[in-house]
Amino acid sequence: MSENVKLADFLREKFDNMARWLVEEVGESELSSDVLEDMAARSNMQVVLFASHLRQNKPLVDARNFAGLRELAGSLPTLQLLIDKIGAREDMHEKFWRYMDLFVKFG
Repeated sequence: MSENVKLADFLREKFDNMARWLVEEVGESELSSDVLEDMAARSNMQVVLFASHLRQNKPLVDARNFAGLRELAGSLPTLQLLIDKIGAREDMHEKFWRYMDLFVKFG
């Protein structure tokens, strides 16, 4: 098995962990079924591309810039919605940015 496959599996696992955490914290009732399905439907390749995109925009993550990250999400309404929900909940910020740091590191 190549290192890229192992990395993709690792990032996928972390992405799934983050998705579960978001659902637990925000509450499934606060997220539409479309959002939940969208998170679950992401392929390993999409997760790797997400991490790579974050790495390319590391200054936004380093600055803990929710507005910049939301803008970076561009045409991904699911991601924009999640960023808005997390941004509004200060108790979620620290863990969210740890996830973003992890994706930057391995992206």
